[in-house]
Amino acid sequence: MKVHLYYAPYPGQRFAGEEETISPVRVFNPKSALATLAAGTRAHLAEWGVEAEIRIIDTQVDDDEPVHYKSFAYGPRTIECLRFGGAFERYDASLREADIIGISNNFTNSAGAVTDFAKHAKAVNPRALVVAGGMDATARSEWYLDNGFDVVVQLEGEFLFAKVIEAVANGTPLKDAVFCREHRGGRIVFGSPAINLNELPPMALDLVEGYERYNDTGEGTPPPTVAAPFTCFESSRGCHRTCSFCATPMRGKYRYMSPEAVERHFAYFRGMGIRNILFQEDNILSRLQRSGRGTMYYESGRDEVIRIFQLAREYGFSWEFANGLEFGKFLDMGKPDLELMEYMFWSDRSGDTWRGCYRVQIPLEFLGEDPTSKFNKLRGFEEELEILEAMLNYGVDYQTFNVLIGHDGDDRAAIDTYLRRSLQLKEALLDRAPQVVPYFNIFNRTLLPGTADFRKKHERLEFDIDRDPEVISVYLSPMNTEHLSYYELLDERLRLMRELNGDLIDQYDGIHRAPLTEADSTS
Repeated sequence: MKVHLYYAPYPGQRFAGEEETISPVRVFNPKSALATLAAGTRAHLAEWGVEAEIRIIDTQVDDDEPVHYKSFAYGPRTIECLRFGGAFERYDASLREADIIGISNNFTNSAGAVTDFAKHAKAVNPRALVVAGGMDATARSEWYLDNGFDVVVQLEGEFLFAKVIEAVANGTPLKDAVFCREHRGGRIVFGSPAINLNELPPMALDLVEGYERYNDTGEGTPPPTVAAPFTCFESSRGCHRTCSFCATPMRGKYRYMSPEAVERHFAYFRGMGIRNILFQEDNILSRLQRSGRGTMYYESGRDEVIRIFQLAREYGFSWEFANGLEFGKFLDMGKPDLELMEYMFWSDRSGDTWRGCYRVQIPLEFLGEDPTSKFNKLRGFEEELEILEAMLNYGVDYQTFNVLIGHDGDDRAAIDTYLRRSLQLKEALLDRAPQVVPYFNIFNRTLLPGTADFRKKHERLEFDIDRDPEVISVYLSPMNTEHLSYYELLDERLRLMRELNGDLIDQYDGIHRAPLTEADSTS
């Protein structure tokens, strides 16, 4: 059996007549999806005695000319959709020899590029089984089967994808091998048992050609002494929070690795030469979740987090929290948990290579009045500032803040409040530590398929996402608020980005930053 796993070319959108894309194009950001899938899959296949040759092909890192594949209207402007990476034809030889072609996709705005690649693969090799996985494929399975795929594997794929391979290898009908349902001749595979993360093997980095090339953190240039190669890693899946805009609740109940299991992954990373870890999990601090009575769900959770970062220090890694931290957890005891912070944010910059934490991404998300009424994980502004200032004591000079705009009641006055409080936060940090580099990711609230927001508000979409899935992006707005149009919301995002970040936008994101109103007045 030849099983080829692909990342399809990277999506980028730009306004007609502009050079910069609207969202960042990061082809060298480390990717864990297929390396994790391949590791779990080959462990199951070995246990079952199924021989399969697995390859991982990342089309995004091949530097062909971007391909314009469609355009659509966005307000008075036109958005051009591009694919970055290798031209489809570059992969025809590997596509022809595959028995199973797997393509992963977590993001709705990538769906057009992914399904175009699937259709090309099927045209090149009609006998191959073309399989989709990932969060967007889980949430919109029928759409993927309507657009080039034969099978969709929902949610965790390590076991189910291995069962698909086993069925093909043995000539067994898929319906006899796994739980699945039919849609227009295709199959949606579901019902994976919850994976015990302590048994998950380390990512199959041996299958990732040239993994030392992956040196983009996803959040701007790291300090010069942060050494490559990089990898991303998650020691848990899921989250105790159920934020309405987030797809994480789809992943099931919160699960996490023991420190002993984490050390097995760390030892593997060190053996593969990895120097820097991007912690990308949904919520590593869910281990500290308390019940409504204040008791800890996981009695040893805090101690285990401390042990994990003791291990990271002992193995000599540098790290950043690339998917954010529920940093309100540091105040669960009524004052900043300085011991926990010391282990998570420790750093040693005395040598030629940075060891320890260098950057934290903070999900501020809502900067209006009473943030806990919007998302109960958030803290009041003064409490947030108290935690952030404590971080500075540990040398975390690179701090990235995620702020959402486009909440239901947002008008320009509300967005001005978000700007004012962001500027206040930035000024307070710079007064405390002039060397600090605060950066603000201003995101438009969107409707991700699979979220509670999408289920409750999808009729408010101003676009047909089956036709134009590219619009589902935090860098665009797909819907109006009560006071502002989707187009005005994008202009507000650009305004806040410019006022808060200035030229740092070029270093961190390299994206479109011109005000839309100027373009409108000259068009």
